[in-house]
Amino acid sequence: MTADESPPRFTPEEKKVLAFTGAAHGLTHYVELTYPTLAVIYAVEIGRPLEEVLGWSLIGYMLLGFGALPAGYLADHFGSRRMVTGGLLLSGTAMLIAGFVPPGWPIAACLALVGLGASAYHPAGIGLISRTVGARGTALGINGIYGNVGIALGPAVTGLLAASIGSRMTFIATGVGILATAIATSALRFREPQRGEVTDEAETSGPTPRLLIVCFVLVCIAAMFGGFNYRANSVAQPALFSERIQFLNFGLATSLAMCAGIGGQYLGGRIADRYPLAKSYLIFHAASLPAVLLIPYSSDYALFVAAALYAFFALGMQPIENSLYAQLTPDRWRATAYGLKFSLTFGIGASAVAMVEWVAPSQGFVGVYHVLAFVVGGILAALLTLVLLYRPERYGHVTAAAIIASK
Repeated sequence: MTADESPPRFTPEEKKVLAFTGAAHGLTHYVELTYPTLAVIYAVEIGRPLEEVLGWSLIGYMLLGFGALPAGYLADHFGSRRMVTGGLLLSGTAMLIAGFVPPGWPIAACLALVGLGASAYHPAGIGLISRTVGARGTALGINGIYGNVGIALGPAVTGLLAASIGSRMTFIATGVGILATAIATSALRFREPQRGEVTDEAETSGPTPRLLIVCFVLVCIAAMFGGFNYRANSVAQPALFSERIQFLNFGLATSLAMCAGIGGQYLGGRIADRYPLAKSYLIFHAASLPAVLLIPYSSDYALFVAAALYAFFALGMQPIENSLYAQLTPDRWRATAYGLKFSLTFGIGASAVAMVEWVAPSQGFVGVYHVLAFVVGGILAALLTLVLLYRPERYGHVTAAAIIASK
């Protein structure tokens, strides 16, 4: 694919896949962010401390991360479509039930089921896209935009609903909405390739299995610590904005800065279809470093711009990253590989929260972002090694687009 080509056109079958996975991705992130907002009003309604009410979601968030690996394994063996739909049905049903149970462990149990259901999407949905859509990078970028819409709408819609109809009815309305969408999208008809049916890029491109394993580990390291930085920034940024941004409400400023990631994901998806993946992944990580260094020393408009640039590259690299996983893994283990990625990413992300809580009181936000800059340096070292080792162009690498177009 050359740089002057127009945006790729998707077949009717591919458009159905994008609609199915996009709706599921948006809902997954929507429900992921529903409870932290809802808990603020719920705690007041039941007269419990907010910290206690938020704590009921702990197991759910743990399952959201660590459930990704078994979900990926099941998707590889029983079908990605079944796992995506099943995950939505489980999350929606649990949200619906939460509207009828008393506070305490029953709510915690419902939230655990919500997290378990939500864990299915990323390995199964992204695995499905990687195996069925020719212009994979662009498709992953579009899918990421759906996720960002869910991230933006989750807190806003939940807050409005809870303020107008109360927390219990918000649980019920959210559950009904998820179930209705799951049923509606399940009516979309498209063919999912059987396990092992799609030609394996990892096997046709030429590198030895040992080299592929080394490269896969390097990408896992980069993704894991990239997730660490993204989570740490997500935790620190609202507090930093509340101190240093005066021209706009800090919550709105945080959301708007993160919206820059929408453009980044679209650009990253286009780049993933056009240019060498390892080099592109390295460039996006390198481009995020100046923003990480500028954020703790900036205020007002300069801080907002630096944060938006970070979101642009931190989210924009995700379609490239997911395309790399597809290029390095066999089709028959694709969803499992994504499950491993998201388990590592979400798992290490929890430690980022602890890092911010430990460093910020003594070193301030300057110390926090110095840690993030150090982590970016380590990521760049890993990716430079990847670029030197992994050169699929030497082997006449077969792209996903070429494989599917040839069928």
